[in-house]
Amino acid sequence: MIKLVRAVFLLLITVQILTACSKDTTTTTKSIIYENEKYKFGLTLPSNWRGNYDVVELKHEDIVAFRFITKVGKGELFRVEVWPKEQWETKGIELAKLIRISKIGELSDFVYAFDTPTDVQYDPNNQIDKEQYTLLEKDVEQIKVRFEVKK
Repeated sequence: MIKLVRAVFLLLITVQILTACSKDTTTTTKSIIYENEKYKFGLTLPSNWRGNYDVVELKHEDIVAFRFITKVGKGELFRVEVWPKEQWETKGIELAKLIRISKIGELSDFVYAFDTPTDVQYDPNNQIDKEQYTLLEKDVEQIKVRFEVKK
């Protein structure tokens, strides 16, 4: 009788483990696709960014910048900038020698640039702000590589 109880118990545990392993986890591990239809580009963001970032659009002269910032503390993680090609060739190339900005794509009369901050973007005394920024910032180079121009 004890052997039968043990066998049933082990069977139940095995079924539970197998059921847990087969559960659909795509909703929590699926990447985030950010697409900008107006400026024809897209980025793939890791799933841990879900609910942890905002995008703020800025315009300076003819350059449009999309700032990806943390929800907590509003620290800038990176920017995607859309430059008129002529302006990139006269100003952007020189700017790239001075700051962390690089050309990541081109489409007709536009150049896409990727820019990361050169200063600390969180309050070092605020542990929550620091942790969120650090968690997301580690993914920035991988996001840059996944930039796509949508034709």
